[in-house]
Amino acid sequence: MNSQPSGTVTFLFTDIEGSTKLAQGHPDKWESLRERHHAILQSAIESHNGYVFQIIGDAFCAAFHTAKDGLTAALEAQRAFQTSEVSENSEVLLRVRMGLHTGSAELIGNDYRGYLTMAKVQRVMSVAYGGQILLSNTSAELIHNELPEGITLRDMKEHRLKGLLNPEHLWQIVARDLQQDFPPLQSLYETPNNLPIQLTSFIGRENEIAEVKEALCSPLHAGDGLGRRTEPVEVVREHRLVTLIGSGGTGKTRLCLQVAAELRASFPNGVWFIELAPLTDPVLIPQTILSAIGVHEQQGKTPLEALKEYLHEKQTLIVLDNCEHLVSASAQVANALLNAAPRLKVLASSREALGVKGELSYLVPSLSSPDVKRLPAIEQFSQYEAVRLFIDRALLVAPHFEVDKDNASFIAQICYRLDGIPLAIELAAARIKMLSVEQISKRLDDRFRLLTGGARTALPRQQTLRALIDWSYDILSDNERLLLRRLSIFAGGWTLEAAEEVCVGQDDILPYDILDLLSQLVNKSLVVVMEQSQGRETRYRMLETIRQYAREKMLGAGGSEIVRDKHLTYFVKLVEQAEPELYQGNQVFWFNKLKDELDNLRMALEWALATNVEAGLRIASIPYRFWDGYGHLKEMGKWLAEFLKHYDKTDRLHVQALITSSMGVFRQGNFPEAIKSINQSVQMARALSDQQLEAFGLSFLGAITQLQGNVEDGTPILEQGLALHRATGNKIGQANALEWITYDHTNMERSIAFARESLSLHRELNNLTGIAATLIVLARLLLWSGDFSSPVSWLEEALSITQQLDDREGELGVLATSGMLSYWQGDHQYAIPYFEKAMAISEEIGDQYSSSWIHVRMAHVFLRQGDLERAQELFAFGIKKTHTENFTIALVYAIEGLASLNVIMEYPERAARLFAWADAMREKIGDIRPPVEQNLVECDLDVIHAKLDDTQFAEFSAEGRAMTTEQAVVLALEEII
Repeated sequence: MNSQPSGTVTFLFTDIEGSTKLAQGHPDKWESLRERHHAILQSAIESHNGYVFQIIGDAFCAAFHTAKDGLTAALEAQRAFQTSEVSENSEVLLRVRMGLHTGSAELIGNDYRGYLTMAKVQRVMSVAYGGQILLSNTSAELIHNELPEGITLRDMKEHRLKGLLNPEHLWQIVARDLQQDFPPLQSLYETPNNLPIQLTSFIGRENEIAEVKEALCSPLHAGDGLGRRTEPVEVVREHRLVTLIGSGGTGKTRLCLQVAAELRASFPNGVWFIELAPLTDPVLIPQTILSAIGVHEQQGKTPLEALKEYLHEKQTLIVLDNCEHLVSASAQVANALLNAAPRLKVLASSREALGVKGELSYLVPSLSSPDVKRLPAIEQFSQYEAVRLFIDRALLVAPHFEVDKDNASFIAQICYRLDGIPLAIELAAARIKMLSVEQISKRLDDRFRLLTGGARTALPRQQTLRALIDWSYDILSDNERLLLRRLSIFAGGWTLEAAEEVCVGQDDILPYDILDLLSQLVNKSLVVVMEQSQGRETRYRMLETIRQYAREKMLGAGGSEIVRDKHLTYFVKLVEQAEPELYQGNQVFWFNKLKDELDNLRMALEWALATNVEAGLRIASIPYRFWDGYGHLKEMGKWLAEFLKHYDKTDRLHVQALITSSMGVFRQGNFPEAIKSINQSVQMARALSDQQLEAFGLSFLGAITQLQGNVEDGTPILEQGLALHRATGNKIGQANALEWITYDHTNMERSIAFARESLSLHRELNNLTGIAATLIVLARLLLWSGDFSSPVSWLEEALSITQQLDDREGELGVLATSGMLSYWQGDHQYAIPYFEKAMAISEEIGDQYSSSWIHVRMAHVFLRQGDLERAQELFAFGIKKTHTENFTIALVYAIEGLASLNVIMEYPERAARLFAWADAMREKIGDIRPPVEQNLVECDLDVIHAKLDDTQFAEFSAEGRAMTTEQAVVLALEEII
């Protein structure tokens, strides 16, 4: 098969003229004719390096690397259709029309994406006659110097084609052995209109174009999927007034023009574009429409009366563009005309709906932009409309501009940070002549100074980004402007409740004003209602460009400090309200709420660091379960470190902050710092006689001590914490302490009993995160004991809960434990993917503790798979990592793995020393090897005994038990492969 072209592609579209009539008139011959037709085209296309990517009925769609290849294939096929071979034993002759056009298109799967290119080649073909080959001007220019001998181009002049905004210059292929003369082309010159010719290409909006067209004129027949139709289009009445709404710069006008161009065939009496932006007097609207249509005023009649009379029986489309500053007058005129002219349709654009009965408001979205956190491959980059627009406009000012791996991420940043607003993206692309993409991206914090210099012929408000938003801001009422400025304090959106508490003032906006004012800002497309899943609160946001504008206005007007103080107060109250709910039945709602408010919480912390340390400590420390579950403990640890530098009170808040801080540094693998912080919190809690916090501090201190590898000391501390939790009646504390005590493997039955008690308490409280965590612990305990069946259902339940909560830390635990289960079941090929997914999450959320364990456990899997080189590499990495972090218990497990590797590589002396050191270290820290692991070690020891006599084994074991940790690490890291 020929390679499939992508990028700049020449397309050949064909179909049989009158195929329906042909099939009905010659049913006995039709199938054989159609098969011959397909064979001729397939052969001609493939023999000239073409690729057939779609066949619909008798219509072929093919792509070529060059225009010359496409033309040669078309000529070969037309000659074959005119030979007697096609119509042998038949009076029927196949008449196939063909169209060629060259343009930009990307191959996605087995299909092409490039709406304008595909639409144009389709329209070029559709106006041809059977036996005729037409070329667009682009293809003609590419091929005019490479025409085959005896082939010429006939200039068919410019033609308006259905669905295309601008006229297209067409050319016909003339060959001596093919039909040369045809009737006039079937173009759209008969439809009167005043649609302006556009000097730049229209990018994207395929879905929006289709939806708006359907809203105005819905086809009675579905068609063939490409819009081809030989009969007149029948339409049914849908909405007689459709208003495109959206914030400034979203491309409402260009979308209106494109839709109007594609609907010209449906309005034989004209399609008229009325630009209202220059008007300041609403009385002039009817006169402006009359002038555009070319109708003179009539003596004794008002312009509106004359307009109503003229349009009465006509099937016409009127486009009212930029109605927002004359919205009432536009509504009145549209209503009067629609009532007077039953066949009239109106397409309007405005920042807000006109408010006419029967009107359909259509919100024009921003252009699609890539996710800056998960960038696609460069080959798929142009599937995003904002990227395609940026590239297209950049090429206008810098013809040699290219997208590569170095600038792709910056283009994505530009499109994302400019909210996919077409005008803003065009203004940014215009700077390519002077700045690199990286420089443009970095300057977007000052976007209103950067994004200037639009076309001099454009409306003044379209020449700079600031002027664009000034247009919307200036038509607001005083209180609407005031609320817009105050709402800019929110980052990532807000709820109505938040706006009512943060944005009120003593002498201006009252709480009950907020809803009405906010509704007006939504109606005027300055605030967006965010889509929310079921069970979540309605949220609102501004596009970032509008937010920055409103923020500047707020800073200029003064009083921003008061609004920021209210914002901080609100979010302190929110986290204090959320904290107890994070352990109860409504925790899904509260986790989602805090996740929605994460950017606001960061904004509040930033202000608190400068003005109110105590408030900042409350936000950063109180909802620690949220910070932990969603991978933000590292970030909160940094905030807490800053706040604690400036907080010297000995109070409950200080204790909470130290506990949360210790959790953060623990997740990062810094055991000494974590123990230092938690010890300080316990001492402070005792000084305050706060048994509840003392119990929590002791529990966590005991857990860290155990996890570091000192089970003997950690368990009694945990038991103290558990006793205090029982004394204070804190069931959450009891459940957590019981779960943490299970890290002691010296008595597996007791650990399992404690885990079951913990699970029972969490279920009683309906604490989903606790249920999931304890199910993971139970699964591990059981599989370590050799039960590989019971953990399966527990892990399935735990995974369901963590995914419901989007609990990244919990999901990590499920994946890591599932990997362990697969390993012990011998399903090594399934264990690795589990560990790889867990590793990705641990890196994403900065959990170094889990990362250390996963490295070591993956090494064990590779060891048992027989990939000894990879196993040694991972064991070595794990040993260095856990040794540096003083993570003794994981270090022991890693060195035991390398001891097993030494057994396989037949280094029994070294293996004996390493196993002996591990045994001595486990005794020292009070840890017992789980039964399933003990079985494997005993098998290795049997191999060692077979290679060493008793005296040698005792000697090497004694040497191993006497080694220091440093000596054991050095021995373990010696190369053996």
